[in-house]
Parts: sequence; C-alpha cells; structure tokens
Amino acid sequence: MKVCFISHSSAKGGAERALIELVDALRERGIEVRVILPSYGPLIEELKSRQITYQVFPYKWWMSKNSPIWKRIGRTVLNLSSIIPLAVMLKCWKCDVVYTNTITVCVGAFAAKLLRLPHVWHIHEFGYEDHGLVFDFGPRVSLWLMDWLSTVCIANSFAVAQKYQQIFKPPKLRVIYQSVSIPSDVLAEKIAVAWNAEIKCVIVGTLQEGKRQEDAIRAIGELVRQGIKPHLFIVGGGDQKYTQYLKDLVIQEGLGDYITFTGYVENPFIFMQNADVVLMCSRSEAFGRVTVEAMIMGKPVIGAKSGATPELICEGFNGLLYTLGDYKDLARKILYLYEHPELAKQMGENGRQWATRWFTRDRYVEEVLSILQYCVRQYKRKGRFPGNAPRNRPADTA
Repeated sequence: MKVCFISHSSAKGGAERALIELVDALRERGIEVRVILPSYGPLIEELKSRQITYQVFPYKWWMSKNSPIWKRIGRTVLNLSSIIPLAVMLKCWKCDVVYTNTITVCVGAFAAKLLRLPHVWHIHEFGYEDHGLVFDFGPRVSLWLMDWLSTVCIANSFAVAQKYQQIFKPPKLRVIYQSVSIPSDVLAEKIAVAWNAEIKCVIVGTLQEGKRQEDAIRAIGELVRQGIKPHLFIVGGGDQKYTQYLKDLVIQEGLGDYITFTGYVENPFIFMQNADVVLMCSRSEAFGRVTVEAMIMGKPVIGAKSGATPELICEGFNGLLYTLGDYKDLARKILYLYEHPELAKQMGENGRQWATRWFTRDRYVEEVLSILQYCVRQYKRKGRFPGNAPRNRPADTA
C-alpha cells in the first residue's frame, strides 16, 4: 500500500510531530509513504533523515482569520491551479490513499477525487475555537465539500468529533487519539537555569490568545500576594502582539522576578522535567499533546475545563481542572499541589502509568491502519465503513 500525506506546513508543531510518528510506524509495517508539503521548513529535514520521498507544492490554506475577499479569491485560484499538478504527482507515485493531515488545506482531497482515490481527512483542530480560523467558502459549503471529498474523517478527540458530528455521520467520523512519545536523548540535556522557587510551574505552547498564558501569569500573581514564592516558565514563541501583552502584564503585576519567557526552544522537555506542575490553560485545546507529554514525564497537570483537556485529565487522579479564565481558581489548584506534595507526586505517577499505557504508537498505528486497509479494500465498491462500537475515552478507563 502507498499512502500520500498532505501536510499544512513544514514546521514541527503538534500535528507535524504526530505525522512523523505515524509515518514511522506505518513504514515499520511495510507501508510506502510519500509526503506533500506547501513550503520548505524543518519538517523536510525530518523527512530527509528518514529517506522519505516528498514534494513541495505552493498551495495555501482554505481557512484564515477573516481575510479580505481578494485574499480569499487569490488563495482559491492558487489552490485550484495546484490540483492537477498534484494529481499528476499522485498518479506517478501510484498512491492508493491520500491522507490530509489537517482541516486547513483541501488540495489533496480534490486531487484524490479527480483520480477517484480514497481520501482520509484527519482533523487535528477545532478551527475557529482554538485558532480563530474561518473557511474561505464559509462553513456550510466547506464542510459539505469535506464530507463529499472524504472516505473517512478522523477526529483527534471526542471534543473535536462533537463539533463535526452533525456533518460527518457515523460511521464516517471516527475518533483516534494520536500517539505521544518523548525521545530519550532530549531528557538527558540539562537546564542552565536556577530554580529558586517554592513551587515551579511551566506552560508550554505557542504564544497566542487561545492558549491563554495570561491565566497562568495572573495565577502566579495571586500566589505571590499570598506570600508564596512560585516561578513560572512560559515556553514558546508566537504572536508578537500577544507576546507583548503578556510581557506588559508581567510588568504591571510586578512579577518580573517570578516569571521567565524562554521564547521558542527546540527542547521544551527539559523545562517540564524540572517543573513541579505543568499548566494547560488553552481555551479550546483540540487534543493536548503537551498534557500527555507532561504525564509521561510524571508531572501532575492543571488544565482548563474546556476543549479536549477534560478527556485527558481525570480530576484528582492525574491532575486538576480549573475554570477557564478564573485565575484565582487556577491559583488555588497550584497552591493545593504545593501544600500536598505527596498527593502531587502520586498524581504524576498515575499520569505516567496511564499515559504510557494508552498513547502508544502501536495502538495508534493499528487504528489508523485499519482505516487505510478499509479504504483500499472497499473504496471502488463504495462499501460502507463497518464502524466499530465507540470505545471508552481514556479518562473513563483511568
């Protein structure tokens, strides 16, 4: 079987890291893989190191943050002009399945339809709720096209599936949690920062409004006012306007001695490894890779009761949940772990055992592979996806 993956970027974000893990696992099972990218970037080095065939096409997203109509038209024209060359490439590669690894690009789906190939759409994001993205064609037409162009749609969490279940009826829509792993070599690195604090917190992610790092900053301020000496590392780069807003907030709250901005770092795990607690404050996290990574490292996680985060955090078992936007509630949860270190340690251990048991590459690839095999076997006969009975959410089995 030959599978061609369509990526929305050449960066190394969560969706791209999930793509690499899936590609590695599929190749171990004898599946030939090709990758289509919209530009040159760090992901290409990962593909080259694995000797994976790839091709760059200058296609664009069909989603944006309220772009003017002329930009939407320009993207549409460019995407339409990319479909036939992309279809020619897929035909030359003799691909059996086209696999779009994001909701934000559509050219692979159209090329697959042109060639009458099965197409899988893997949805890693809410769209508007997490990134503020809207479809160039509007939601009704775009989601209708996604349904028409896809053989199967995969959602990376039940929260994401719930948003789209009115469009993609069972058994076309399937929830598959991605695998999460941490390279052992990155944990061997040492952090060159002194942690002189009573409780050490870390929040990892792109600096953007939807990630709500501001909740963490305000919570640290609340702890300082209560006489606690915390320290928060804000790990990640991103939107300049929001980054400046966060830095101004730190100055206004007088928290310069308690908060450190690291900017983008290649290895965020060393900060998580040295933390007492990892924070996940996102408004609408579609999955929560950082949450699972923290658990694998044996860290308790405090997350917002929104998006898919409650699917991963079982209150009191592997972490705690706070009300989104209520920084005083977040401060109370941090203080609770500070005052109960043995319980915090147990939560971390519970999370480690649970996450390493559930989010394995073998489980992930077997679930995806079953869909790919179905597509190849049934597509020409237009058979219905057999659809297994819904399995439990991970948190239900904790």
